[in-house]
Amino acid sequence: MPDRREGGSLDEIMERFHRRYRWKKLSNLCVSVLIVLLGVSSFCYGLGIESMPTIFRYMTVDGTVFTTAGAAVFVAVNLVELTRRTELTWVPVYYIRLSSAVAESVIFIVVMFSQLPFFSEHLPVCDRYDSFVMHVLIPVLGITTFIINDSPIGRLKPGKRWHGTWFVTFYAVIIFTLIGTQSLPAELIPYFFLDFRHNWWGITAFAFAFVYGCAYLMGWALSEGNRRVSWQWFRDIARHG
Repeated sequence: MPDRREGGSLDEIMERFHRRYRWKKLSNLCVSVLIVLLGVSSFCYGLGIESMPTIFRYMTVDGTVFTTAGAAVFVAVNLVELTRRTELTWVPVYYIRLSSAVAESVIFIVVMFSQLPFFSEHLPVCDRYDSFVMHVLIPVLGITTFIINDSPIGRLKPGKRWHGTWFVTFYAVIIFTLIGTQSLPAELIPYFFLDFRHNWWGITAFAFAFVYGCAYLMGWALSEGNRRVSWQWFRDIARHG
């Protein structure tokens, strides 16, 4: 525990705490509003090029929709916290944000790998507004604000870490519905392992098991990063407020 004498009186410590806490909430609110604006505008931009419902075939688009919806929830939560000066410890909201951060991590990792020299076709991330926003800008904002500004709910037990994979289920429901109802032609299926109507279903099952496993590990890593950064902030506030 830090020595209170290094940070002044208890009243001074609490004053600094509330001031910094408010700045964290304001920062989170501003970033969440920005994510909502970027998400809506990039999706609308994409609609000018793609048609419904085929625009939802990409994980990037669905991830942006998921993250934008989560950011909208957090705008409301942060507004309540700031106006009432109280912390809303609603666990499902944390899980939404965690899964959004996992979704953006998956998107960002795929983008980074696609830029490596051994990829014959690089993923174009800067040639269109929606591509840059969805592949780079929102992932950076979403991951950063989650780790730095979100209030943790403690160390997640192994069984609770699966909450970070909500987005994978979200995408699976959408893409399998599109393919199963034949709303998405076979030639527009973005990844070969998703075409369970023409390929062995085991390939699809293995692919999603692998994605779930990666999302699980990312959820653990991001929640730990968020918890440790927050702990460091609380631990040092009396000393460095």
